[in-house]
Amino acid sequence: MSAIQCKYLISRGLWLATLGGLLAAIALPAPADVSNATGLPVYPNLSSAHLEDRLRTDLLGHWCMHLSATTADSLEAVENWYRRAMRSASETDVRRDGTYGVSDTLDGIKLSLSLDSVAVYKSSHGSPTSIDLTRCGPSL
Repeated sequence: MSAIQCKYLISRGLWLATLGGLLAAIALPAPADVSNATGLPVYPNLSSAHLEDRLRTDLLGHWCMHLSATTADSLEAVENWYRRAMRSASETDVRRDGTYGVSDTLDGIKLSLSLDSVAVYKSSHGSPTSIDLTRCGPSL
């Protein structure tokens, strides 16, 4: 094999590797950039995420920070991931949690651990899976 043939094969291989990398980058959406000050576990495949820029108080006067996120992954996959990540949390159906109101189209769970909670839900079949992380401190 001549030096010219070797250079051609090497350059062709690099070009194909570069093309393959570009196609993979186009085909797969980049995960959301997550700034998570809550300290609660964050699902690894988010489409979007937003950390509120200020603390809020709940009905009992606890200061809380809130991160809301979405993913294209199935509700079942996200629920199972959070069940494993928060093994000692208590679980409630979001339809029975007053925060989300009464809705026949809402499906999901709320995992609570002390004052903190993670809600994973979907409002309709075509919508993305929503995730709400809430970290609260003691009341003042």
